[in-house]
Amino acid sequence: MLASTHGVGISGSSARMVSVQVHRTKGARIHASGISWNAMRHCLARVFAAFETCGWQRPSGAITLHVGPEMHHAHTAHLDLPIAIGLLTSMGYIPSEVVEHSLFIGEIALDGSLSSTTSVPQFEIVNVPSPRNVWNIYTPGLIQPPPQTKEKRHIHRRCSHLSELVEALNGQRQLPILRSKNSWNGRIKRMDETASLFETIRLNNQQRLALLVAAAGQHHTLIIGPPGTGKSMMARCIHELLPPLNEATAMKLQGWHTSRGETMPLSEVPPFRAPHAQSSAAGLFGTWNKERAVAGECTMAHGGVLALDEFPEFNRSCIESLRTPMEQQTIQIGRTSGALHLPFQALVVATANPCPCGFFQDRQRKCSCTASVINRYLHRITGPISARFQLHLETTVEKGVDSALPSEATTGLSSLANARAAVQQVRKILTDQPGLDLTWDTASVKALEDHTSHHRCSLREVHSLKNIARTHALIKEWPECSKNSRPEIDMESVAFACQFRIFDRPNWWKNGQSTNWRNYPSEAIKPDIR
Repeated sequence: MLASTHGVGISGSSARMVSVQVHRTKGARIHASGISWNAMRHCLARVFAAFETCGWQRPSGAITLHVGPEMHHAHTAHLDLPIAIGLLTSMGYIPSEVVEHSLFIGEIALDGSLSSTTSVPQFEIVNVPSPRNVWNIYTPGLIQPPPQTKEKRHIHRRCSHLSELVEALNGQRQLPILRSKNSWNGRIKRMDETASLFETIRLNNQQRLALLVAAAGQHHTLIIGPPGTGKSMMARCIHELLPPLNEATAMKLQGWHTSRGETMPLSEVPPFRAPHAQSSAAGLFGTWNKERAVAGECTMAHGGVLALDEFPEFNRSCIESLRTPMEQQTIQIGRTSGALHLPFQALVVATANPCPCGFFQDRQRKCSCTASVINRYLHRITGPISARFQLHLETTVEKGVDSALPSEATTGLSSLANARAAVQQVRKILTDQPGLDLTWDTASVKALEDHTSHHRCSLREVHSLKNIARTHALIKEWPECSKNSRPEIDMESVAFACQFRIFDRPNWWKNGQSTNWRNYPSEAIKPDIR
């Protein structure tokens, strides 16, 4: 007898709907297609043990099991329930007409109880597209159904035991209906800090504006300077300026925490992840061992900030592996069995010392490193990876100045509330119009051409300069840029973009001149400036 059911298969970090067909005939062999032999063997062992616990006979004869599309390299624990229902239907315990319009999700324990898996976020499971002929979805109570729409009107019923489900399918029991809960109303909301780092730490106007530009334009930032100059605090300042998360992003983050075995409440606060310099590649980017996808620190920073403190101390392979994720905003882990795609829409903020001892160009402490040692240390940040960082900031400690005193901020953006509003507004403009191109005046175009030709900037570096200048022009004209008027990119925006691209200049740190770049003139750009 042939029986067909519907289930959900999990492959890597995504879920998809599959069809499970069970055929029983004379014989004593078990055949499987579309699923690996080990997965099928373990699944049938759990199902047969649950049958004996519930008082049902073990199916006799030859069994042919087919799963389509094939799930050879996937997590198959969620297929326990559709396989069990298919076997019971072929044995005559359940009417076939009821099973045809139902979808079953759940893992069966040896005592017949049902549970969900934590190998993939539940957000991905409940949003699997299902055909229109599927009316009822039977799931354990741990899976929360999404809100109903006109295109997707399914009845989610909660079942905690296999025997209860069989009675419900035979019309002997009524299972409770799962209602979608608006858990977003109970989220952890972001509060306005009374003493924020953005308002209290000492920053000059250009540095403060650079943090705003980095947060608004989602520009990856590299901060270099001696120890104690506030590099880590500047990374925290950028995190303070980020807008709150939306519901979809927050649910994905919560699901990824669940897949790692961690508990995280639903929150709109953007994540701030700061992995150690000795972290492995699997810890940073995630891993996939055929059936289980584990998110790394990069994915856990989705929608927030990934702070890489002491960036040159990270493993060389980890540093170079950041090239593609930073540019494409996704992580692809390739295996012989397939590929795993993980999201990486995070702002990378890396900090580094100018030398191994950290005191090069420090005006108060003497550096003990030679020129070759400094050169070798800075070359750990190679040209290709430095090109992925759109902003390069330098921090110094001025002699005789109290670093705890706040400096004068940019006009109108000194408070955290105004800064967050400006960042959120500019982000909305750039999101709604991803290819937005502002008007350039003649002088700014000529200055950009002279700068890029003199320093032999690559196409990627030129693109970064244009994006930084665009974001700076939008920030500078806040809040007037929201009134359907777009500002013009002038010399000031071009000078701002050029002064924070120090790694574009060869040997920028030599002869004690690196500390002068933050005072780059805004009124004119000369190509012979060193």
